[in-house]
Amino acid sequence: MKALSSITALAAAVLFCLGCTQTTSMSTFTADDTVRLEIDGEKVFVYKAADCQLSFNEQRGEFRAMTDTMLDFFCISLSAIPERTGDSTVASMTWSSDLGERSRNDVTLEAKRIKGDIIWLCDRSQHTAAVVRILK
Repeated sequence: MKALSSITALAAAVLFCLGCTQTTSMSTFTADDTVRLEIDGEKVFVYKAADCQLSFNEQRGEFRAMTDTMLDFFCISLSAIPERTGDSTVASMTWSSDLGERSRNDVTLEAKRIKGDIIWLCDRSQHTAAVVRILK
């Protein structure tokens, strides 16, 4: 009986951990200037110059990255474009996944780093992170 209780407890712990979400490591995140979207610590889209495109609409504060086929993409709309590290903005984002189109709305993102035309953005819980490039 004691062995059955231990097995049940172990199974419950494994199932609990499988449901846990990961976070983005800030030191790793800000060291890489590749345009990308990370959700729960997973890179859901990574820009590759050979087969992707970028777009930026300054009036709408909207960043888009997509493959040349437009099958894989992410789009982030910001309430304001951060001008310095520490600035916060509210974002809505959409991205492609194996399960179809996904989205998160009204996420407050903070500029963790700004270097030239690249902005590293992340929410307080480090579950939503993106690197975007301002195109002029």
